[in-house]
Amino acid sequence: MLEKIIAFFMAIITFFANLFGITLPGTQPEPEPTQSYVWLDTAYGDHEQQNLDLYIPKDNDGTIGLALFIHGGAWVRGDKSYYSRDTLQYVSEDLGYAAAAINYRYVSADTSFNDLLDDVGASLQFIKEKGEEVGVNINKVLLTGISAGGHLSLMYAYSRADTAPITPAVVYCESAPTNLTETSYFTEPNDEGSPEFLTQLVSWGCEANITLDNIAEPESQAALLAASPISYVDENTVPTVIAQAINDKSVPYSNAVDLDEKLTEYGVRHDFVVFPNSGHLLQDDPDCLERSQGLAIQYAAEYMN
Repeated sequence: MLEKIIAFFMAIITFFANLFGITLPGTQPEPEPTQSYVWLDTAYGDHEQQNLDLYIPKDNDGTIGLALFIHGGAWVRGDKSYYSRDTLQYVSEDLGYAAAAINYRYVSADTSFNDLLDDVGASLQFIKEKGEEVGVNINKVLLTGISAGGHLSLMYAYSRADTAPITPAVVYCESAPTNLTETSYFTEPNDEGSPEFLTQLVSWGCEANITLDNIAEPESQAALLAASPISYVDENTVPTVIAQAINDKSVPYSNAVDLDEKLTEYGVRHDFVVFPNSGHLLQDDPDCLERSQGLAIQYAAEYMN
């Protein structure tokens, strides 16, 4: 009886909410995708982590752009499901892009940052081929991700544009490491883990013997700089949207400032959105998040159409 009473009152509340245009918590509808060709949990390589979700809208003029989402997780955790809603937004009728979210191998003693970038390239090659199978030319890509995914998005677009199967056109990065030589990564408290843990990660990622004792030495600094997106900025760098929180306890705010200055120095089109109240996940500045994500969509419309 109690369940029936609760259901009755919920029906009344929902009726009046709909009547007056109020959205109840937990009832926000997911974006509706267009009629699409869909590949879910599909392998693009032989490793168990090399899989993706891909949507290609059926209603297109034969050539479309792609939004590629790369999850975060300090290069050693995370999953493509983080971007389930975002892929549907980009493939929706309002935007009409192809959209994909990928998993990739984690950094380890046998897997470097370059291997992860190879995974990004392999996923793009797979996506391009799937497009060709259904008669669609996917010719440009917006690369985007948070944290480690932002780092990989920047690194791929900045350093591998010449060999990419699909041409990088835009990058939208959230809370992304851009300069691994920044000492505060390893000398101040970090939400991602201990100094020893982070040093081990970048040592594996850079394929170098980096320790807390030698991290300031020229050889270690050179290896870290080679794995930093800021090193690859020039006048040909793709347009970029940067989203960064001042209070980020994982990635120093100064990283975003440095990238902003470097892009400005080379005259690269970019926007830098500062989140004054948020932490690493940008959770406490909804107006800033709406602005930065809106800029990414605006850039996509300008550079992928």
